[in-house]
Amino acid sequence: MNRKFLSLLLVLSMLLGCFAMSAYAEELSYDDLVAAAKAEGKLVLTGANSYLGDAAKLFEEEFGIEVEFRHQGETEMIQRLSEESKANSVTVDVACAQDTYRVTSDLLNPGYAMKWTNSRLADITGTDDATAVIWYYDTKMFMYNDELVGEHWLTNLWAIADPARKGLFTFKDPSSEGVNIDMMTMLTSEENAAKLAEAYREYFGEEIQLTTDNAGWELIKRLFENGVLLTTSDTTSATTIGAKGMDQTWIGYFSTQRFITQEAKDIRLAYDYADCKPFSGYAYPVYAIVLEGCAHPNAGKLFVEWLLSANGWKAFETYYGGFSANPANAYATPYSFDELKPYIVLDDADYLMETRPDVEDLIDGLR
Repeated sequence: MNRKFLSLLLVLSMLLGCFAMSAYAEELSYDDLVAAAKAEGKLVLTGANSYLGDAAKLFEEEFGIEVEFRHQGETEMIQRLSEESKANSVTVDVACAQDTYRVTSDLLNPGYAMKWTNSRLADITGTDDATAVIWYYDTKMFMYNDELVGEHWLTNLWAIADPARKGLFTFKDPSSEGVNIDMMTMLTSEENAAKLAEAYREYFGEEIQLTTDNAGWELIKRLFENGVLLTTSDTTSATTIGAKGMDQTWIGYFSTQRFITQEAKDIRLAYDYADCKPFSGYAYPVYAIVLEGCAHPNAGKLFVEWLLSANGWKAFETYYGGFSANPANAYATPYSFDELKPYIVLDDADYLMETRPDVEDLIDGLR
């Protein structure tokens, strides 16, 4: 390899490095960011979690910046953001979204998320890249009605696909809840499937006979063949299984936050996060994204950074089952996120991008 070619490679590397650096917006000090955000005077925020409305009010009070909060369902929200970005008519500054697969495919990969850095967040998030900040983790759990069976009843996840319990499992239709498809996709990973195969052996007393690639795919297939009830919301699933006076015990999969609504809705719900093998639930990241081409980028950046602060998390302190990415912030459950993680399924963005389309195809064929 001659020197001219090496020199050419060096120049190309330097140019690519400069281009990569220029692709990220210049980082401002905290004081400069606050001043720039106040000069913009407004923030347009969208998200599926209604608690964001309370957070918006707290942000207004702290910084004197007007916040317009648009409460939208996840699927509709990401579709609209993608369409607006494609048409160069962005009307939102910050989006809080939870479907890792669609966040990646519909917002990050096309370049619709603003590239920016924030070194102040690095100690919390592990990186100064703030293009898609994970600001909290939400959870869903497999719950049951304990009226007939008492506590510590659900000890094995294969109960949801047990032919002896046909038609006694419900969850929100994954076609309208991306994180439900994400959860099922993660069940098919080799690591999780191996745990499911062992749990099958413990539950049924025999080795699993596969008609699919592994025990994760098999669980998905069998729960659909076992008469799963698909609903339009987590609330509907919770009230379905929690109704009092039933003669059979239902199992449901839905937001952990539903657990603390049972008194108000006069239902019975229970879950035992450390008892159900091999998994009692699922945790998924919630992203805060500043949209490329938005009208108030500095207000957006300030809001994203603020979400990880104590004041930014204050509106979510009572959100049962949600855990700030900042471990210094409070949580409503009697257990921490670190205590919960060994017992649940966790997200893997690379695996989701590779495998979820195949899981969607399987589910479509089982309907």
